[in-house]
Amino acid sequence: MSGVGLATYRRCTFSEKRAVLRVFWSRRESDSDTVNEAAREYGPYALVMVVVIAIELAVIAAVLFNRGNVWAWPAVAATVFAVVCVVDAGLSTRDRLTVAVTGFVVTPLDFGEPSVGVREG
Repeated sequence: MSGVGLATYRRCTFSEKRAVLRVFWSRRESDSDTVNEAAREYGPYALVMVVVIAIELAVIAAVLFNRGNVWAWPAVAATVFAVVCVVDAGLSTRDRLTVAVTGFVVTPLDFGEPSVGVREG
Protein backbone atom coordinates (compact mmCIF):
# COMPACT_ATOMS: atom_id res chain seq x y z
CA MET A 1 0.00 0.00 0.00
CA SER A 2 1.89 3.05 -1.27
CA GLY A 3 -0.45 5.74 0.08
CA VAL A 4 0.05 4.93 3.76
CA GLY A 5 2.63 7.61 4.50
CA LEU A 6 3.92 10.88 3.18
CA ALA A 7 7.27 9.54 2.01
CA THR A 8 7.08 10.99 -1.50
CA TYR A 9 5.72 14.30 -0.21
CA ARG A 10 8.53 14.59 2.35
CA ARG A 11 11.17 14.07 -0.35
CA CYS A 12 9.77 16.93 -2.44
CA THR A 13 11.48 20.31 -2.66
CA PHE A 14 9.66 23.46 -1.56
CA SER A 15 8.54 24.28 -5.12
CA GLU A 16 7.36 20.68 -5.63
CA LYS A 17 5.34 20.89 -2.40
CA ARG A 18 3.64 24.01 -3.74
CA ALA A 19 2.92 22.08 -6.94
CA VAL A 20 1.49 19.23 -4.85
CA LEU A 21 -0.97 21.63 -3.21
CA ARG A 22 -1.92 23.05 -6.60
CA VAL A 23 -2.42 19.57 -8.10
CA PHE A 24 -4.53 18.31 -5.20
CA TRP A 25 -6.83 21.30 -4.78
CA SER A 26 -7.21 22.06 -8.51
CA ARG A 27 -7.66 18.36 -9.40
CA ARG A 28 -5.38 18.69 -12.43
CA GLU A 29 -2.59 16.25 -13.13
CA SER A 30 0.99 17.50 -13.25
CA ASP A 31 3.68 16.57 -15.76
CA SER A 32 5.75 15.22 -12.86
CA ASP A 33 4.93 11.73 -11.62
CA THR A 34 6.54 12.61 -8.29
CA VAL A 35 4.17 15.55 -7.77
CA ASN A 36 1.14 13.44 -8.74
CA GLU A 37 2.13 10.63 -6.35
CA ALA A 38 2.79 13.13 -3.55
CA ALA A 39 -0.63 14.73 -4.15
CA ARG A 40 -2.29 11.31 -3.83
CA GLU A 41 -0.43 10.73 -0.56
CA TYR A 42 -1.16 14.24 0.73
CA GLY A 43 -4.89 14.23 -0.09
CA PRO A 44 -6.36 12.27 2.83
CA TYR A 45 -4.27 14.23 5.33
CA ALA A 46 -5.33 17.56 3.84
CA LEU A 47 -9.01 16.60 3.96
CA VAL A 48 -8.72 15.45 7.58
CA MET A 49 -7.09 18.74 8.58
CA VAL A 50 -9.84 20.79 6.91
CA VAL A 51 -12.48 18.64 8.67
CA VAL A 52 -10.78 19.28 12.03
CA ILE A 53 -10.72 23.02 11.30
CA ALA A 54 -14.41 22.93 10.33
CA ILE A 55 -15.28 21.18 13.61
CA GLU A 56 -13.33 23.77 15.58
CA LEU A 57 -15.11 26.58 13.73
CA ALA A 58 -18.49 24.99 14.44
CA VAL A 59 -17.70 24.87 18.18
CA ILE A 60 -16.55 28.50 18.12
CA ALA A 61 -19.70 29.54 16.24
CA ALA A 62 -21.91 27.72 18.76
CA VAL A 63 -20.21 29.45 21.69
CA LEU A 64 -20.47 32.84 19.97
CA PHE A 65 -24.18 32.33 19.21
CA ASN A 66 -24.76 31.32 22.82
CA ARG A 67 -23.18 34.57 23.98
CA GLY A 68 -24.98 36.65 21.35
CA ASN A 69 -21.71 37.83 19.82
CA VAL A 70 -21.69 39.58 16.45
CA TRP A 71 -18.76 37.37 15.30
CA ALA A 72 -21.01 34.30 15.24
CA TRP A 73 -22.12 34.83 11.63
CA PRO A 74 -18.58 35.10 10.22
CA ALA A 75 -17.71 31.91 12.14
CA VAL A 76 -20.72 30.16 10.59
CA ALA A 77 -19.72 31.41 7.12
CA ALA A 78 -16.17 30.11 7.60
CA THR A 79 -17.52 26.75 8.79
CA VAL A 80 -19.79 26.44 5.76
CA PHE A 81 -16.92 27.37 3.45
CA ALA A 82 -14.66 24.73 5.02
CA VAL A 83 -17.36 22.06 4.73
CA VAL A 84 -18.02 22.97 1.09
CA CYS A 85 -14.28 22.69 0.35
CA VAL A 86 -14.11 19.26 1.96
CA VAL A 87 -17.19 17.98 0.17
CA ASP A 88 -16.00 19.37 -3.16
CA ALA A 89 -12.52 17.92 -2.79
CA GLY A 90 -13.81 14.61 -1.50
CA LEU A 91 -16.46 14.12 -4.18
CA SER A 92 -14.36 15.25 -7.09
CA THR A 93 -11.35 13.13 -6.18
CA ARG A 94 -13.22 10.03 -5.05
CA ASP A 95 -12.28 8.13 -8.20
CA ARG A 96 -8.52 8.59 -7.71
CA LEU A 97 -8.16 9.03 -3.96
CA THR A 98 -6.68 6.15 -2.01
CA VAL A 99 -7.85 6.42 1.56
CA ALA A 100 -4.72 6.03 3.65
CA VAL A 101 -6.45 4.90 6.82
CA THR A 102 -8.35 1.93 5.41
CA GLY A 103 -6.48 1.20 2.19
CA PHE A 104 -9.68 1.04 0.13
CA VAL A 105 -9.82 2.63 -3.28
CA VAL A 106 -13.06 4.56 -3.70
CA THR A 107 -14.47 4.44 -7.23
CA PRO A 108 -17.40 6.35 -8.71
CA LEU A 109 -20.66 4.61 -9.54
CA ASP A 110 -21.39 3.89 -13.19
CA PHE A 111 -25.00 4.59 -14.07
CA GLY A 112 -24.62 3.67 -17.74
CA GLU A 113 -25.66 5.70 -20.73
CA PRO A 114 -28.43 8.31 -20.47
CA SER A 115 -31.63 7.20 -22.15
CA VAL A 116 -33.96 10.17 -21.74
CA GLY A 117 -33.87 12.84 -24.41
CA VAL A 118 -31.23 11.12 -26.52
CA ARG A 119 -31.96 10.81 -30.21
CA GLU A 120 -30.36 8.29 -32.43
CA GLY A 121 -29.82 8.83 -36.12
